Amino acid sequence: MARENYKPRLGFDIRVKPPGRQKKTASAAQSGEDPSKHDCVAPGCESKAACSLPKSPREPRERVWLCMEHAREHNRSWNYFDGLSDDEAKKVRESSQYGDRPTWSMGKNDRARAAANARGPADMADSFGVFGSEAKVQIDTRGQHRGGKRLTKLQVNAFETMALPFDAPAGDIRRRYAELVRRFHPDSNGGDRSAEQQLAEVVKAHQILKKAQFL
Repeated sequence: MARENYKPRLGFDIRVKPPGRQKKTASAAQSGEDPSKHDCVAPGCESKAACSLPKSPREPRERVWLCMEHAREHNRSWNYFDGLSDDEAKKVRESSQYGDRPTWSMGKNDRARAAANARGPADMADSFGVFGSEAKVQIDTRGQHRGGKRLTKLQVNAFETMALPFDAPAGDIRRRYAELVRRFHPDSNGGDRSAEQQLAEVVKAHQILKKAQFL
C-alpha cells in the first residue's frame, strides 16, 4: 500500500515506522552537538574531540570530550570501583550476583510469615458476631497456631482433650494435667475404673504436648 494512500482505521498511525516518526528521529540525530567543535581535554593533546564520555563512575552525568585515541585509553582504564573502599566494593560485587535485589536466608522469615497468616477475623474480639462466619471459614482453612507455628492435628486434639486454649502457657498445661490425672485415676477417685479410657487419653495428650516442647 502506498504511503500517500494510507488511512488509519483507528484514528492514529499504527505502523512500526510511520513517516513522521522517521523524520523526527532523523532530525533528533542531526541536532546533536558536533564533537569536532570541541578540543580533546586530555593533557597535551591538540586533536579535535571525536566523542563525549562519562567522566567517571561516580560522575556519570558529567561528560568529557576526547579524541578517538584518548577515548580508547579512557575506556581501557575505566574502573567502576574507583573511589570505593574495599568493603563498599565487596558489597557491590556481592549484590550484583543477585541483580542488586535484596535477599534473605531461606526459612528466616517463616515464623513471621506464619504469625501473619494466623491473623484475621478469627483473632478479633467480635462481641456482636459480625465476623462469625468468616472467622469460622478462616479457622477451618488456615488451621490453628501457637507462637506463630501451625499446630498438627494431633496437637490440636491434645489441647482439646485437656480442654485448654491453644496458647495456654506451660504452667497451665501442667496444672490441668495433674488435675485430670487426680480426677480419672482409680487410686484417687475411690477405685472407679470407668474413667480409665479418659485417663489414657489425657496421658497421651500430655505426651504429645511434652514432645512438642509446649511444657
